[in-house]
Amino acid sequence: MNDRPLVELCYDHLGGRLAERLADRLVELGWVTADPPGVTPLGWSGLAALGLDLAPLTASRRAPVAMCGRHIGAHLGFLLQRHLLTAGWLARTPDGLAVTPAGAEGLRRLGVLLED
Repeated sequence: MNDRPLVELCYDHLGGRLAERLADRLVELGWVTADPPGVTPLGWSGLAALGLDLAPLTASRRAPVAMCGRHIGAHLGFLLQRHLLTAGWLARTPDGLAVTPAGAEGLRRLGVLLED
């Protein structure tokens, strides 16, 4: 059993086990590359199909994509965190963030494992 929370914040993006699993899955899907960090053409269309607007990645001085440990940071990390909240896949709790039932279903459809 892992004592680390499933969902954590790391600065202004997702951290914790969920962020690591999401990053691993996006790399497996070929949507994101870890070295060098970036969004692939397949990732632009795949993330757009999930409803994520990536236009801010090209309109900002902020680094578009970076690996922050084993999870995605920089601007994409922020956009993912904001989108998951807006889409109702995550909800704010007194302790931080939690995966909602809709989020659990959506993440499973994406191929992200939530259970240890």
